[in-house]
Amino acid sequence: MSRTLRVAVLAGDGVGHEVMPPCLTVLEAAAAQTGGFTLQFEHHDAGAEHYLRTGIALPDDVLDAAASADAILLGAMGHPDVRYPNGTEIVPQIDLRDRFQLFAGLRPVRVMPGVRIPLSHPRARDIDFVIVRESTEGLFAARTESRREGEDAVLDTMRITRRGCHRRAHPQ
Repeated sequence: MSRTLRVAVLAGDGVGHEVMPPCLTVLEAAAAQTGGFTLQFEHHDAGAEHYLRTGIALPDDVLDAAASADAILLGAMGHPDVRYPNGTEIVPQIDLRDRFQLFAGLRPVRVMPGVRIPLSHPRARDIDFVIVRESTEGLFAARTESRREGEDAVLDTMRITRRGCHRRAHPQ
């Protein structure tokens, strides 16, 4: 019996529209090769371009759809020239992180067989580790806690909490 997994697809902005179709093709091929499940893609609009059209970067119905899906596939979001009236950049991907408590980004780093290594030391062939990047605290706190000081300065707050550090260092 094949299981259908619902995937909320948010292509986003700019290059997101270009990379999402081939990404979906690769995912469908991987699902077919693996077997046992199929993917049902549900496309939703969000991002800076959506904000320019509607005044809303991440609509509530998109958040609800993402919450009820089995997975979220997120393309590139935002554009440096599209800002909220207070001057902050539109970054719905960070709103998604906050809403779903996606507090850590895992970035594996290892040498792939057959790929040229840009480092010259022979030990570079043994590189194999994971970077755990905080995704909601630190500099991301500035989106909600920054304040303007006159016309020439903005003060950004960097928030790092004991809870935030603990959940990254001691995952369940």
